[in-house]
Amino acid sequence: MKIAYIITSMGVGGAEVVTVDIANRMLDKGNEILILYLTGQNLNQHRINKGIEIVGLNMQKNLFSFVKSLLKAKKILKNFCPDVVHSNMYHANIFSRILRIFYRFKCLICSEHNCRIGIGIRHRIRLLFYQITQNLSDLDTNVSEEAVELFLKYKAFNKNTSLYMYNGIDLKKFYSNNNARKEIRKIYNIANSEFLFLNIGRLTLAKDQKSLIEAFSLLSQKHTNIKLMIIGNGDLEQELKNFAIEKNVNNLVIFTGNIKNVQDYYNASDVFVLSSAWEGFGIVIAEAMACALPVIATNAGGVREVLNDDQFVAPIKDSLALYKKMKYMYLLKNEERNKIGNKNLNRAKFFDIDSITSKWLNIYNEKDKL
Repeated sequence: MKIAYIITSMGVGGAEVVTVDIANRMLDKGNEILILYLTGQNLNQHRINKGIEIVGLNMQKNLFSFVKSLLKAKKILKNFCPDVVHSNMYHANIFSRILRIFYRFKCLICSEHNCRIGIGIRHRIRLLFYQITQNLSDLDTNVSEEAVELFLKYKAFNKNTSLYMYNGIDLKKFYSNNNARKEIRKIYNIANSEFLFLNIGRLTLAKDQKSLIEAFSLLSQKHTNIKLMIIGNGDLEQELKNFAIEKNVNNLVIFTGNIKNVQDYYNASDVFVLSSAWEGFGIVIAEAMACALPVIATNAGGVREVLNDDQFVAPIKDSLALYKKMKYMYLLKNEERNKIGNKNLNRAKFFDIDSITSKWLNIYNEKDKL
């Protein structure tokens, strides 16, 4: 089977990571794979298996560039002759639907990775484009049941042609590793006796690390042997660093920037905390769980479905509630936290990337026969 993946960008976000992981496994199963990305640089080249053709369209934010990219994509797809085109993320989904007007390829599957729809002018415009192009896709998916229900509510999806498909993680990559714990803590001068909270995500409003720093500062007022590590970069980096100074925890909060070997950092920590204001799936939660970590998360998007334990879910943008969850987890005995971590490990197996890939392949085969 020939499968073409179209994605908005090839950055380091969850959607890009999952798309590459699935593409690699589809190649391993004997399929021919093409990846087209609309904008930016390919930051995943080191992760993409040889044998996968990958093309950047270098699309800019103007009509001329949009039309030029459509024509280029049309030419590439005509030469490739895909059995299935699978687009990921909003801009790629709309691009692929419009592309289908000019080149009627056999099957189009559009996958969203977010639950933000119909909120604010920008998202209402997105909603409108989804509604008016809805009939151009054969199947629409999102990464959680809650997200699909929301898209159905706003009529961005059609009930008869939509379903939820969880993101997957590589369980061969994410697992408990005590040696990694020692190495990372040594690099950052973190004593084994110090309690380390970990957060991974872009430094943006969506991830709301400001609420996390606020919650952490409350905990630090009574407990001094704690540290917070935040992995990622983004527009709010300096603002968050300044906020840590304002809260007098700058000596306890470690900003690492982007990291490639994040699995080692999960293992270096004691508890993973997701503070997001909105999410699609929250793949970092599943990764942390696969490393047998206790997890605290906010009720953003499909996060509750992934974690499957409301005891450790706090309301979004509520630093006090988040602080209470962090305090509870900190005060637990090691044996109790280990039990939670082992329970999370068993839950993480549900999101095994190989299983998710097999489900996608079944969908592709069904659609190809239509």
